[in-house]
Amino acid sequence: MTKKVKKNGLLANLSPKLRWIAILVLATSNLLLKNVSCGSPIKTGQQEQIETCFTPEEPCMDLIVSHILSAKETILVQAYVLTSKAIVESLIQVHQKNVTVRLLVDKSTSTSHQTKIPLLLQSGIPIIIDKTTGLAHNKIIIIDDTCVLTGSFNWTHSAQHRNAENVVILKGKSYCKRFKENWHKRAAAGSMLPRY
Repeated sequence: MTKKVKKNGLLANLSPKLRWIAILVLATSNLLLKNVSCGSPIKTGQQEQIETCFTPEEPCMDLIVSHILSAKETILVQAYVLTSKAIVESLIQVHQKNVTVRLLVDKSTSTSHQTKIPLLLQSGIPIIIDKTTGLAHNKIIIIDDTCVLTGSFNWTHSAQHRNAENVVILKGKSYCKRFKENWHKRAAAGSMLPRY
């Protein structure tokens, strides 16, 4: 018992129910403090930051949407699958506020089950098919040269609610530069989908 108290500190003295509530409150407050939008300034003395989010326990979809809505100039997306209504609506919303939004997608994305590609095309967002051999399996959103969202999280409802996924947020211009170079290289070799 002494070892357990030492290891867990104050939480070990709480009843199991109160311990669970305390852990939940600490986790939620930590998430809220860490998850600021891409447009938020990096703290003094820090050039780059890395943040993480894990589903299904954490609200990664909300985090992704808040970062998209923080965009001021450009959003470049790479997608293997794109079925999330929340992500698509946020992309359309920033596009309507004159943020440049462009997508680079796997060849199967435009015809996959429940794809939201037609909605994006109807909104006037340019979509390029990645001509890579095999799958264009990237899951990347580059926002304003300030941050990159990546990880295993496909841009789908299931990634938040059914799967165990991760989102990695890389803040800093050097990260953006590498991802943008790759985006433009892949896009140059791709083919544009016709607009509706």
